[in-house]
Amino acid sequence: MRGRAVVALVAACAASCASPQSGPVFPTSERFPETPREPPSFAAEVSPDAPPLEVAADARSPIRRELVPLDAEAAHELVGRFFIAVLRESTRELFPLLSAQASVLSEGSRQPAQTVWRARFAQLDYTSLSGRLVAAPQTLRTYTFASADRAKRDGVPPPASASEVVVVARPGSASVGKSRLFGDELAFRLRPRAESQSFEIAEIVEDFRLP
Repeated sequence: MRGRAVVALVAACAASCASPQSGPVFPTSERFPETPREPPSFAAEVSPDAPPLEVAADARSPIRRELVPLDAEAAHELVGRFFIAVLRESTRELFPLLSAQASVLSEGSRQPAQTVWRARFAQLDYTSLSGRLVAAPQTLRTYTFASADRAKRDGVPPPASASEVVVVARPGSASVGKSRLFGDELAFRLRPRAESQSFEIAEIVEDFRLP
């Protein structure tokens, strides 16, 4: 009896050794259905209720940004803060109002805005106008992309895109004695500040020359 049990055990072992593939089968990647690979997508999800988007000038660029609603009051406030900073000769207040690449265009020459205003503060006394209202809000003229043709007729640099606004100021106090501190007219090209519902000064067009 004992001999038969030993024989049966040996036979079972032999059968298991002879059939190494008879164990449980686990799913592997070879058993999943093959699907065509797709390139990864980096496009941001856009809600159906999201505001309109402006496509970058280069059609090949995937960059898109939201249009900032044109707010004349916010634009005029920015220009007012500009004149306050200038009359205080405060680069700490003035430079944050400028974009990183802000420039001044005068008599056909373009220069970095920060460089221009440092030079003007060094040679001219803008504090002599302190307390005066250089450009009253009601005298400011505003041009949007929709009124670009009117800007051209008025001799004003027109907005280059729907996200820009141009504000023109004619300083009522442009001189102190024989010292001229501003040109007859300043045109501010304002653009939306990145990731903020506010404007920054991208360009100032003013016919002015240091003495």
